[in-house]
Amino acid sequence: MHGSRKWLALLVALAVLAGLLEASVLALIASMAVSLSEGDRSTTLRLGPVDAEMSQTATFTVAIALTLGRTLIQLALAYLPAQISAKVMADLRLQLFTAFTGTSWSTKARERDGAFQTLMTQNVTNVSQAVTGLGNGMTATIMFAMMVVVALMQNALTAGVLAAAALVLFVALRPLSRILRRHAKGLSREAVSFTETVQEIVLIAEETEVFGATRHYVSSFQQQVDRVRRPYARTRFLSAALPALYQSVALTMLVVALIAVSLSGATDLAALAAVILMLIRALTYAQQIQTAVTGIDERVPFIYQIADALERYRTHPQQEGAGELDAVRSLGLENVSFAYREDLPVLSGVSFSVARGEAVGIVGPSGAGKSTIVQLLLRLREPSSGAVRVNGQDVREIRRADWRQKVAYVPQSSQLIRGSVRDNIRFHREWLTDEQIEVAARRAHIDEDIVSWPEGYETIIGQRASAISGGQRQRVCLARALADAPQVLVLDEPTSALDVRSEEAVRESLHEIKTDTILVLIAHRLSTLSMCDRIVVMVDGRVSAAGSPDDLLSHSDFFREVNEITQRQRTPS
Repeated sequence: MHGSRKWLALLVALAVLAGLLEASVLALIASMAVSLSEGDRSTTLRLGPVDAEMSQTATFTVAIALTLGRTLIQLALAYLPAQISAKVMADLRLQLFTAFTGTSWSTKARERDGAFQTLMTQNVTNVSQAVTGLGNGMTATIMFAMMVVVALMQNALTAGVLAAAALVLFVALRPLSRILRRHAKGLSREAVSFTETVQEIVLIAEETEVFGATRHYVSSFQQQVDRVRRPYARTRFLSAALPALYQSVALTMLVVALIAVSLSGATDLAALAAVILMLIRALTYAQQIQTAVTGIDERVPFIYQIADALERYRTHPQQEGAGELDAVRSLGLENVSFAYREDLPVLSGVSFSVARGEAVGIVGPSGAGKSTIVQLLLRLREPSSGAVRVNGQDVREIRRADWRQKVAYVPQSSQLIRGSVRDNIRFHREWLTDEQIEVAARRAHIDEDIVSWPEGYETIIGQRASAISGGQRQRVCLARALADAPQVLVLDEPTSALDVRSEEAVRESLHEIKTDTILVLIAHRLSTLSMCDRIVVMVDGRVSAAGSPDDLLSHSDFFREVNEITQRQRTPS
C-alpha cells in the first residue's frame, strides 16, 4: 500500500501538470484563431499573469510541443490507475487467500458454496475497477479544477458561475447515487446465490444427465437468473443515466455561463474564446467525475463484502500451540463433548485411545458422530469440553506445523487437483522427492496402474478426468497420505470405492504400515475392520461399546446386527 500511496502522489502531480498544459494549449488555440481571423502575423498569449507575444511559427511550435507533452502525461495518467488497480487486485486476492487459509475450519465450513469464489473473482474485480475509477476521478477532478482556475484568470464571473452550478448539480444528483448503491448491494447479494447455483449445476451434472433437466429444474434456474437480472438492469440504467443527465444539465449551465460572459461586457476576443474552450473542457471533466463517482457507488457493496469477509476470517484464526511434537506415541479422546449448536449436542463424554502400532475402527449408524470425531482428531474443530490428547498432552498445546507433519488423512470423497498424477500425490509439498512419491504409490497399490498409462506419472488427472476410475482416484489419495510417512493416519471409508482385489491390496498395505503408525478407520465393511485391534461403536454421540471384533459380537447389538447382515450378503441365495 505504501507504493500505491506514492503512485497516487505522482498521479496528482501529473494531473496538475496536465491541466496547466491543456489550459495553455486552449489559450494558445484561442489566441491563434483570433489572430488568424484578423490577419495578424503574431499571436498574443494572455494567461493570467502571462502576457507574451510570439510569431505564428513560434506559436505553432509551442502549441505542438505543449500538446505532445500533454499526450505523454495523459498516457502516464492512464497507466498509473491501471497499475494501482492491478496491484490492489493482486493484494486483495493474496489477503483473502491468506486470511481464508489461516481461519478456523469452523469458519470455513460455514461459508456458503461459491461465496469465496465470488469474493476472489467478481468482488475483487469490482474493487479493482473502483480503484481505477477513483484514479480517473481524481485526475478528472484536478483537471476540472485547473480549467476553472485558469478560466477564472480569464473571466472570473463566468468561471465562478460554472463552478458553483457544477457543485450544486453534483449534490442534487446524490439521492440517485444512493439509489444506485442500494440496487448494487442487492446485485452483489444475488451474485453470491447465483455462483452457488452454478457450482451446484456442475456438481450434479451427472445426476441431471440421468434424471433429465426437468421443467422444475429449468424453472428454478430461470428464477435465479431473473433475481440477478432485475438489480443488474437497474444498476446499469442508473450508471448510464446519471452521467447522461449530468451532461444534459451541464450543457444548459454552459449556456447560462455564456450569458454571464455577455452581461459582463467582455471585449477581449482571445480571452473570451479561451474561456469558452476551457468551460467546455471543464464540463467534460465534470462528467468524468460524475461517471467515476457513479461507478464507485455501484461497487461499494462489493468492497463491504470483502471487508466483512476479511474481518470474519481474521477474527477466527486457527488456534496455535507452542509445544513441539517429536513423535506420536498415543492419541485419543478424553471425555470429549461437542456441539455445532448449543441445543444440539453431537458428542457426549467420548473417551478412547490408540497407541502407536495399533489400529482402531470407529463404527456406528448415520448421525452417530463418526465424522465429528475425525474432525476433532485432525484438529479441524475443538471440543466443547474435554480434550484430544497426544502423548497425554492436550493437542491444542502443540504447534500446528508439527501436527500436520505427523498426521495424514484420506477422506471418503477423494479430491483431486488439476495436474499430473505426480502433482496429485505430492500435493504442493515441494520437499517430497519423486522417489518418495513412487514409493507411496506402490504402497497404495496404484503404481502398476500409473505406469500402464501412456504418460505414466505425468498423466493429467482431475475431478472430472475420464482416465481414472473411482477406485484409482481413492488409491491416488491414499498414496498422497502415505507420501510423507505419517505417524497418524486417519481414513474415512478407505475401501468404499474399491473392488475386491483392490480392497485386499489396500488392506495389505495398511497392515504393513500399522506396525509403526497409529491408524484410525471409519468404516462399515467388516472386511476393512478386520485389521483393527479394537473397534469403538458410536450410537447417538456416545461410546456404546468398545473392544475386539470378537468381544463386540457378544456385547454390541449394533455390531452384531452389522455382522449378521454381512454374513447374509456373503451367503449365496
